Amino acid sequence: MILEEFHVRRLAGDVVQAGEYFQRFPGRAAELRHLFGMDPALHSTHASGSGRRPRVDLRPRETIGDFELLIRLGEGAFGAVFLARQTSMQRLVALKVSADAGTEPQTLAQLDHDHIIRVYDQQQLPERRLRLLYMQYAAGGTLDDVIQRLGDVAPRSRTGRHYLDGVAAILDARGESRPAESPVSRELAGLAWPQVVAWIGSRLARALAYAHGKGVLHRDLKPANVLLMADGTPKLADFNVSFSSQLPDASAESQFGGSLAYMAPEHLEALNPQHPRSPADLDVRCDLYSLGMLLSELLTGGRPFRGSPPGRDPPARWIERLTTERRTSQPAGLDDGALDAAAPGLTETLRRCLAPEPTDRFASAIDLATELELSLNPAARRLFRGTRGGWEGIVPRHPVLAMTAVTVFPNAVAAVCNFLHNAHVIATQWPAAEPTFMRVQSVINLIAFPVGAFLAVVFAREISRCLQANYAESLSAEELAGVRRRCLNLGHVAAAIGLSLWLLAAPAYPVSLWLILGELPGAVVIHFLASLTLCGLIASAYPFLAVSALAVRNFYPVLLRWNVPHGADIEGLERLHRHSWFYLALAALVPMLSTAVLAVVGDGQRRSLILTAVAGGLGFAFALLLFRRLQNDLNTLTEFLRRSDR
Repeated sequence: MILEEFHVRRLAGDVVQAGEYFQRFPGRAAELRHLFGMDPALHSTHASGSGRRPRVDLRPRETIGDFELLIRLGEGAFGAVFLARQTSMQRLVALKVSADAGTEPQTLAQLDHDHIIRVYDQQQLPERRLRLLYMQYAAGGTLDDVIQRLGDVAPRSRTGRHYLDGVAAILDARGESRPAESPVSRELAGLAWPQVVAWIGSRLARALAYAHGKGVLHRDLKPANVLLMADGTPKLADFNVSFSSQLPDASAESQFGGSLAYMAPEHLEALNPQHPRSPADLDVRCDLYSLGMLLSELLTGGRPFRGSPPGRDPPARWIERLTTERRTSQPAGLDDGALDAAAPGLTETLRRCLAPEPTDRFASAIDLATELELSLNPAARRLFRGTRGGWEGIVPRHPVLAMTAVTVFPNAVAAVCNFLHNAHVIATQWPAAEPTFMRVQSVINLIAFPVGAFLAVVFAREISRCLQANYAESLSAEELAGVRRRCLNLGHVAAAIGLSLWLLAAPAYPVSLWLILGELPGAVVIHFLASLTLCGLIASAYPFLAVSALAVRNFYPVLLRWNVPHGADIEGLERLHRHSWFYLALAALVPMLSTAVLAVVGDGQRRSLILTAVAGGLGFAFALLLFRRLQNDLNTLTEFLRRSDR
């Protein structure tokens, strides 16, 4: 009842503070602190104490500057936020009224991202020493509001529908109309709770990646600083204690602070006046830790490190206890294997975010965003992070051997079929030439196969080198993009090697026989040219599909970088998708051509040609399996890269 009175008074426009209720009801103060979220570890603060909340004596229906105040949306450590109408523009804005200090407006002015709250402008009131920062209005409240409303629903029972219902309840409480169904709300409604967490986390991680790319550290990530649009889209907000290296007068020490409950261990150490660590020592990985804390709380219903209240300890001692807990304890709630069933790898990703040492965390926010997005796409995760056994486990360790083998093997099968066919032709139509034919075919094969294997090794070696992390890291983004492009062309290279050697061998056989024997029946020439051309087609279709399947599944994902646009990669994948249809048709054409030849040749050729037709049919069945696997992997990669570029 006390809590209800507090909220009713605030909604009615009264300026009411939680401390008033602690004085009125001292026997309930401990419970009220919990209900009001008064855990001091949750408060945003400045290390110097200069961030104490200014007194904002404003009420709804008052006017300040160009703004008519409508509803008091909330209060933070640095001011109050109102839903206001900007009179000059006749639009609704979120108006933050705070002391005229800090660099939050200048920091936010650098940021223009779909998942960072958009700031329109600021006005200063020197006579009142206040700043008015007006920004995009997020009608869905904060992520902290949703967490509080979902407190009665067990995390295992939550779904995307619960998340949307929580946002809808906030809209109703504010008198806002619920939005029509949108693609975002439809997507969220169909997600399990771990997927919702990964969905929200990936968007916040991309917002952080954008901010970090502009030289901005947030330094105060927590659920209360994530605003929600009416459809549930999250927006990162509240850059009061952020640091922007792009502002000329900014320093890491100015406005330094954050919320203790979500700080990384090194962040706590920099806040502790008795520790030598400086705010300048912090980097993007402290933001990733805080995001990991936020997402873990959202996933499990509780913070992974609860901490103990300060009691009578001095602040430095309390901060030291919090630091020790985060360096020595395992995060709570992330050992439930059921959480990974809906979003594979999510708990592993969050544990990595919460690693005590920064070097054990993700190197960048874009890497974290990618891992969270992979949790939403199991097929893509298998491509990028899957563990493979058997021969698939050998391929990444020995790429040159694997590519050479799948290039040479179809050619070897074709060579056997070609030998049996032409040996039968020579034996039946030109018996005197049989010993010479045996010597010629041995010489040609002893030349062709080593040359083909050598060329395959030459083209595979560059990819093999780039699969080694140390070498790949030495390449620029443009150089690595070129390697990926050549990786997707490996199938074409394998096809070209095989087809070229077979087409060279087609005239080499009859010319060699003619030079040695001095004569050559015309029918034998035709048989050589026809059979070796068919083998050349086999040698282009099957190696293309086999090598492309290996490259796309085992090599290409390792070569991707996530901090660059992937438009060229998507084009390359789509081009390979189209070309694979041509090679599948070619694989089907070989047995059809063999059948056509069977229909016009004499009885003496049926046995060898039937063998060729059967081998071609079996080969086509295998090619079809390779084709389907290749198409599935190409579709998965293309869709994932499209989403990652949004």
